[in-house]
Amino acid sequence: MSWKPALGALFLIAAIPLAVSELLGPVWSMAVVLIGIGAGWLLLPGFWRSSLYGAIGGVMAGLLVLGPGLRIAMRLVAIIDPVRSPEFTVGGTMFIIIGVGGVMGAIFGVIGNIVRGGFNIPSRGAGLVPAVLVMLMLGLDSELRSEIVELGAGPWLNIPMFGAVAIGYGALWTRVVTRLERKRIEMTERHPAVEDATMTPSNPRGLEI
Repeated sequence: MSWKPALGALFLIAAIPLAVSELLGPVWSMAVVLIGIGAGWLLLPGFWRSSLYGAIGGVMAGLLVLGPGLRIAMRLVAIIDPVRSPEFTVGGTMFIIIGVGGVMGAIFGVIGNIVRGGFNIPSRGAGLVPAVLVMLMLGLDSELRSEIVELGAGPWLNIPMFGAVAIGYGALWTRVVTRLERKRIEMTERHPAVEDATMTPSNPRGLEI
């Protein structure tokens, strides 16, 4: 494993939670994010392509699995709980599917693919990265954490249920990302001149222009 891609991935990974925590204020938080993106771009080959593929896979897996899965799991927790009365609302459902599934799915997908490329994680295990990020999100949010631990049948059933959603999201994300990369390789093999044309002295990284 080369140290440069790993270092670039570490810079980006460290920048995101530091910025989200808002310990540095909005201006410095934005500066930290830009530094992390710059480090990833300079040190990780194919940074923008990897980010794009990760985002596409994250959105698709988020809208199809993560968002609906979390919504169903939350309602199951409410149904099992003897106190709460379950209720589906259009606004709440759309927020979970689009806001959490689509937006957070895209963010976790980008981070997952950057980590995958930086640390050279094989495809069969790459989906665990965004899956772990989903579980961290659930554990760090106080409302979701209390719902998992205190409501329904308790953590012994809730954690595996939410964990299954996270693993399903990671599995579909991996499938989408690897398929996108496979198609790119096939296109490169068919049209090598197109790929070579992007690698010039002024563009040694071979970025798409």
